[in-house]
Formats: sequence, C-alpha cells, structure tokens
Amino acid sequence: MQQQFTKNIINKNSAVPMYFQLYSYLETLMKEGKLKEGDRLPGEEEMALLLEISRPTVRQAYKELSSKGYIKRQRSKGTIVTKPKIFSKFLSELTTFYDELAPEGIQVQTKVLKFEILESTGEEAKVLGNNKLIHLARLRFSDHIPVVHIDSYLSYEKYKGLFQYDLEQESLYEKMKEVGEAVVGARRNLTAVKASKKIAQYLEMEEGDPVMKSRTIGKDSKENAVEYSIAHYNSAYSNFQIDVKLE
Repeated sequence: MQQQFTKNIINKNSAVPMYFQLYSYLETLMKEGKLKEGDRLPGEEEMALLLEISRPTVRQAYKELSSKGYIKRQRSKGTIVTKPKIFSKFLSELTTFYDELAPEGIQVQTKVLKFEILESTGEEAKVLGNNKLIHLARLRFSDHIPVVHIDSYLSYEKYKGLFQYDLEQESLYEKMKEVGEAVVGARRNLTAVKASKKIAQYLEMEEGDPVMKSRTIGKDSKENAVEYSIAHYNSAYSNFQIDVKLE
C-alpha cells in the first residue's frame, strides 16, 4: 500500500493547503475503491515521513476524514478505512435526499413500500387536520445500504394527484409543488431511540440497536401543515450537521 503514498501527491507550491491535498487524495482513493473498508492507513508519523510533510498536516487531514466517517482511529489497530457516513444537513436545510448525496458521488435509491389512501385518527390526522390521508412509506439507500425508513402522510384532497407519479424516481417535494401546495418550511424534532423489530428488518440491523428518529411537519407558504413524516435513520451511517450563526 505504501506505493500509493509518495511525496509527489503533495504540491508544496500550491495555494491549496497541504492537509486538504492529502484529504482529497485519500478521499478519491476511497471513492474509487483503491482504499477499501478495513484497509489500514499509515500512522501520522509514518505518513509524514512518506510524504515529507509535517505530522500536524497529516493529523489535520485525518481529522477531516474522520469527521466525514471515512476513517476511524483505534489505539490497537491504528487508522482504519470505514464506510462513510451520510453527511446530512436536513436539520438546517430543506433539501432532498438525492440532491444532498448525489453530488458527493454516492449512489442513491428509493424503494416505495406503501403508497395508499388511509383513514386515520392518529397524530398525523390531528397535525394535518384531515382524516383521509395519503400514506407513503419509503426505504432509502446510500450505495445499496438501507439507511433511512420514512413514513410520510399528506392530505388526500390536496395531493391526490401524486398517484400519477413514480415516487421511486421522482422527488416527493417537487411533485407536491406541482399538484398542490409546495413545502417551503419544516419543523423537525430529532431523538435517539432503539430500533423496533420492523425498523431493524428494513435497515438490516439488530432489534434494539440505536437509530435516530425524526419527526417532520412540512408547512406551506401560509404556515399550514401539509406534510407529517416519521423517519428512522441507521445511526451507523448518519451524521447530522447543524449550522448556526452568532447574530
């Protein structure tokens, strides 16, 4: 493996910081499959000697890789390549699963489990102010790994036109905009829970394993609730980002 790490991969005359050059090089090797899950990277001191750069530069590159879930550092095993986590901004941005992950080179896929008309008296009916609802259950995949199960509820009268679309290929929010009111904002609540038997089966994990549960209420331009969703994320593959500013 050491033949992949030579001083030629770092351009010391470039305006790009050396730690970021190393980060980008290693990320590319991982995405191309030249570095695979379970492979061991050289330690900080060894990598610094191989590349003829400082140890703090290597440390910063490894820190960035670790924060994205590309590597984990274990005292007994060293620095190990891992499966990247989904880097989700869904707590701070109203974006789609595809739009967030596809630019990162991740293959995304959606499987529709249920797409039905439902008479409900549950929490979703109370939030939406309607008993006749559309229930859409989906399982979403990142590089063929099931990472999130979502139950979405919408008013049937407002969004019955959705049944003409293939929501394994089309964006729910985009089609909601076409047939009814667009979702322009959302309130989300995130909690850590144990996976139920059903969720564990869908996400290919053990019952009782930790998952992140989100409750979303999507709102239209008049602040009316038009969507109610419950999602369960496999926490082994999810990493949520929240951006804040000091006013």
